[in-house]
Amino acid sequence: MEEISSVFGTYISNYGYFALFGLFFLGILGMPLPEETLLVFSGFLVSTGKLDFWPTFLVCFSGSILAMTIAYWIGRTLGHSLIERVGKRFEIVYQVYQKTRSWFDRFGKWALPIGYFITGVRQFTAYFAGITRLPFPTFILYTYAGGLVWSLLFVTLGWQLGERWEVVFTWISHNLALFALSAVFFLLLGFYLYQKGWMKKGKGEETS
Repeated sequence: MEEISSVFGTYISNYGYFALFGLFFLGILGMPLPEETLLVFSGFLVSTGKLDFWPTFLVCFSGSILAMTIAYWIGRTLGHSLIERVGKRFEIVYQVYQKTRSWFDRFGKWALPIGYFITGVRQFTAYFAGITRLPFPTFILYTYAGGLVWSLLFVTLGWQLGERWEVVFTWISHNLALFALSAVFFLLLGFYLYQKGWMKKGKGEETS
C-alpha cells in the first residue's frame, strides 16, 4: 500500500486527472495495474482536498469505459484467433483468459458488470463480448452500468474512509467476491426499481 501511495500519488499529483484517465484506460486494456486500489486511493485524495470528487469519478469512469469499448471492437473486428495467438505467449495471462472465456460463456452479458469487480476478469470480458458479437447497444448498457457502479462505489469509499482507507480496503480486497456480489445486487435492485417506476409512470399516463 505504501509503495502504491508513493508511486501513484506522485504521478497523480504531477499530472492530475490526465494521469487518472491514462491509468484506468491502460489498466482496463490489460496493463497490470491495481485499479480498485487506485480508485479508493483517488477517493482518499479527494478527502484531502487534492482532487475534486466529480472530476475524479468522471475521469476514472470515462477512462475505463473507453478502454472497454475499444476492447469490444478489437474483439469484434480482429476476432478470436489474434487474442489466442498473442495470449499463448504469456502463460499466466492465457490461463486467466481461458477462465474468463469459460465464465463469459456461462453468464453472457451479465459477465460485463459483474466482471468489473473481479481482478483479471474485467480486462477480458469486453473482448469476449466483441468476439461473440454481442449487440453493441446491449454491450453499452451492461458495461457502462457496471463501470458506473464500480467507479462511483470505490471512489466514494476512499473519500468517506479518508485516512482509514488502507485498513478497510485490505479487508475488502480479501472479501472482494462477497463485496462484488453485494454491489451487483444493489445494481440489479436499482435497475428493477427504476423499471418498475417507469412502468407505473407509463400506466399512469395511459389512464389520464
